[in-house]
Amino acid sequence: MKALDIKRLRKSYGDFLALKGIDLEVNEGEVFALLGPNGAGKTTLIRILAEGLGYDSGEIRVFGEPLSKKTARLIGYAPQESIAYDLLTVEENLRFYADLYDAPRERVRELILEFSLPAKKKVKELSDGFKRRLNLAIALLYEPELLILDEPSAGLDVPSRRELWEAIGRLREGGKTILLATHYMEEAEALADRVAIMNEGTVIAVGTPEELKSLAGEGSVIHVEGILRGTERVKEEFPRTIEREDELRIAVEDSKTALPRIVELLVEAGSKIRTIRVEEPTLEDVFLKLTGRGLE
Repeated sequence: MKALDIKRLRKSYGDFLALKGIDLEVNEGEVFALLGPNGAGKTTLIRILAEGLGYDSGEIRVFGEPLSKKTARLIGYAPQESIAYDLLTVEENLRFYADLYDAPRERVRELILEFSLPAKKKVKELSDGFKRRLNLAIALLYEPELLILDEPSAGLDVPSRRELWEAIGRLREGGKTILLATHYMEEAEALADRVAIMNEGTVIAVGTPEELKSLAGEGSVIHVEGILRGTERVKEEFPRTIEREDELRIAVEDSKTALPRIVELLVEAGSKIRTIRVEEPTLEDVFLKLTGRGLE
């Protein structure tokens, strides 16, 4: 069964068209990622599904039924920002939301154990990682069939991000249907069965991570780090280049011939190369090929 079936969904804010008639299907029991940069339309779509934001036209079905107050009970939502009350303890927050959602009180203790939460600590004393885990626990209180996560690990340090991914992975292994919005290609690759790449209010590609990476074509990615100068010359000769501070990702067809030329251009311009390596294409390289720009 389709957990989510979206057809021709459009949403505008004044003259700005945020969603341009998107079609999307999420199967029951899969983890489905919406991957794209800020402004791609991910959060607008999430708000329509989870917060009741109105839309201009289109059709949305949740487990075969039209999206409504009735089907909203099937959806659990963990937004990016903390929804817990700072001056209450973890346990008090869960009890409050259990009463609000008319969820069984025994779920509070189950979720505290499942997510290794410090029950007696006030939320204001928690790290960002624990706050995200508490958000997840709150969203799962009434055991929804579809869990929606908006940028679940944005802003977290690497250890906290990994811990959160492990928690999401356990939900996946338990058969939970999960829709997550992210601009981290590593997150989509680590967690998702299928990925929809979004850009400027449209879905430009859908598939498994491996299927999408095949869209990058044959070839490799040269990754360079250091104090880099002359990057404009590299971009002129190798247009499929993503530049960030002290870092280049360059998609090439033949790394054996491209690598010496890239090093030559950078060294001639006075770069100090710290590391250089050849990698397989990632979802970000697919996004670059399809849109001409990076995910950030």
